[in-house]
Amino acid sequence: MSDSTAADSTDQPAKASAPVAPYEPVRVVPTRPDGWPDWLGRRPISSTERDKILSALRADQDEQRTTERRDSLQRVPLFSCLTIEGFGGKDDPRTVIRLRASINAACRVAAGDRRTSYHATDERITIGIAGPDARDRIADLRRQLTRMSRNRGWVITEELR
Repeated sequence: MSDSTAADSTDQPAKASAPVAPYEPVRVVPTRPDGWPDWLGRRPISSTERDKILSALRADQDEQRTTERRDSLQRVPLFSCLTIEGFGGKDDPRTVIRLRASINAACRVAAGDRRTSYHATDERITIGIAGPDARDRIADLRRQLTRMSRNRGWVITEELR
């Protein structure tokens, strides 16, 4: 055996005597009575307790739905309407078209971003505006249309709600 081989064989026991990492115990997960692992340390819930919780949740949901319905009824927008009558063929068709366009523009300005309804026939136009301030908006629209209707014989009626 050569000197290098002998030196290698003497080094190996020295390496084996190096400090060993401390022993870490294996953690065992407790199991529930039904055999599943109990990760959170909770006891299983009985069927009667589960029924109590579910009935309480259902009652809360029913109460919440009732509250939502009541609140939605209170928030139902008021719809106020304005009717303009008297277009019937008195003027040139081009003039009637321009007047209707002016009425539509005035309606859009008065309504702003509110929900509107619009129904038109040859003789009448009915405009509705929804919202808590619908009466004020319809009153503004009526003032604008009154200026436009001079000497035209229009009949403007409001239905405020």
